[in-house]
Amino acid sequence: MSSPTAADRDHMARVASLPCVLCERLGQHQWTRTTVHHLRAGQGVAQRANHRLTIALCEDCHQDSRLGMHGDRTLLRIANVDELELLGDTIAGLMAEVSS
Repeated sequence: MSSPTAADRDHMARVASLPCVLCERLGQHQWTRTTVHHLRAGQGVAQRANHRLTIALCEDCHQDSRLGMHGDRTLLRIANVDELELLGDTIAGLMAEVSS
């Protein structure tokens, strides 16, 4: 993947300013800061998606080695969602930010 452009960095900063979309789906309080998760669906094992295909996840939902996106993905199963649905939630959050 190429290095992010200035526009990509701006987009990812906007995504990181959103609340965690998985915490919102689960109806739980977000305890850690929001980070940017690159979509993995449809990518090869060692590949990441384009910098614009990023999801707003808190550190716990993103990096938790037991339950999070880079763990066994238990939180996705509990919320009954996949990465594409969370990407849709992130895009909706960005659109709402622009509208307000």
